Amino acid sequence: MRFTRSVLAGCLLVATAVGSAPAGSAPRRAAPSVLGIGLMASTDVRGLGGWMPRSGVPWTYAYRYLGGGALRPSKNWTGWAPKGSYPIRYAQTAESHRYVPVFTYYQMLAGPTSCPGCGEARRDLANLNSPAAMRAYYADFALLMKRLGPGTHDGVRGYGKDVIVHLEPDLSGYAQMAALRPATNCFGFCSKAGNDPSNVRASVRSSGFAGALRYPDTYRGFNQVILRLRDTYGPNVRLGLHTSNWTTGYDINSSKDGTLDAAALGRRAGAFAAASGARWTDGSHSTYDLVFNDVSNKDAGYYKNVLRKDRFWDQDNRTFPNFHRWEAYLKAVTTTTGRKAFVWQVPIGNQHYRSQNNTAGHYQDNRVEYFFGHMRELRAAGVAAVLFGTTIPQATNYADWAKDGTTNPLRTCSRDGWSSGRTVCSTRVATSPDDDGGFLRLLAGNYYKAPLPLPG
Repeated sequence: MRFTRSVLAGCLLVATAVGSAPAGSAPRRAAPSVLGIGLMASTDVRGLGGWMPRSGVPWTYAYRYLGGGALRPSKNWTGWAPKGSYPIRYAQTAESHRYVPVFTYYQMLAGPTSCPGCGEARRDLANLNSPAAMRAYYADFALLMKRLGPGTHDGVRGYGKDVIVHLEPDLSGYAQMAALRPATNCFGFCSKAGNDPSNVRASVRSSGFAGALRYPDTYRGFNQVILRLRDTYGPNVRLGLHTSNWTTGYDINSSKDGTLDAAALGRRAGAFAAASGARWTDGSHSTYDLVFNDVSNKDAGYYKNVLRKDRFWDQDNRTFPNFHRWEAYLKAVTTTTGRKAFVWQVPIGNQHYRSQNNTAGHYQDNRVEYFFGHMRELRAAGVAAVLFGTTIPQATNYADWAKDGTTNPLRTCSRDGWSSGRTVCSTRVATSPDDDGGFLRLLAGNYYKAPLPLPG
């Protein structure tokens, strides 16, 4: 389905308003110089404590989630180390190996909700509108900024060096879908329809949190508080706002509709992100430094063999979904926001090693192969980093996460991901216990022999 002219005109009006907003002043934060590669990494021997530094690859980034629920102290990240110092320890460990630490701050869904049993979108918006939940949320985020910033708070000296915080994957997508289609996606939390973050209600001033009292009870106001807290306590922290591929209501990840205008959808997604704080500011805070984007949360082989869904992208770029359409979408997002993109939580499977036989821990995918074979395309789309990882225990991972040693079952052949009818077979013999046969490690090592510089 294509957008009508009136819809596109509305998108352009929002983008124009964003562009004319005050730029605001921001402290000078680090900017990536090359298109970097990173991994979701634990601190044990499978990650920072062993596999990553021993891989021989000079990875640029290491990331992990921070969450648990601000109103659930027994499970929250604040209890993982004394005085909420876990982020400092993780960042220092990553830095000791010359990796930039990245934290995915994922708290909204973990909060208590007045809607138990509801879907994620409704639960996120319900928590976003709960004064008690948001008062705790802002305090929790403020503590994170204190621990990552340069100051000393509660007797704890902050990290103070280059670090990235990726804010709430999915939340911005749910907010934009609510604003665009309030009748079905807002659950009573919208003031009116339109591609504007101010149309989605949130508990900001009404939360009673001291640092939020000057800002409106809207999703834009929520982002203003987040940015203000960063500026106050963690000016060294690079903040990333998530922009999903389905945020406009049309899923670039899975749609087979060849009539979708990916660039128009990307401009619409980018306009909402820009108005949320990627570019807009009232002068009392800075703006987001990056946008984050994710291409899938599971290997395509897992989708096919377990969930019975087709999620392979066409490497021939003839049928949909495919890589060129996604790149067109993402380029429109990065152009509209004026921010580089981190492609996050990319599946790790491949179709080359015999260990990839579409069983638990060894599911196939084709994004590793395509991305490393087309890094200049990614750079042209505004990509500054690709971060590989998964939260699904059955998914393919690097290292021996499956704990089954070096595996070489019979080869697996298919035409998945090739509209030309090409048959690919997993014939390479794995010589390491890496669950993907070592494919990611091999391609990343080759890439870093001549990594791509990024435009300034």
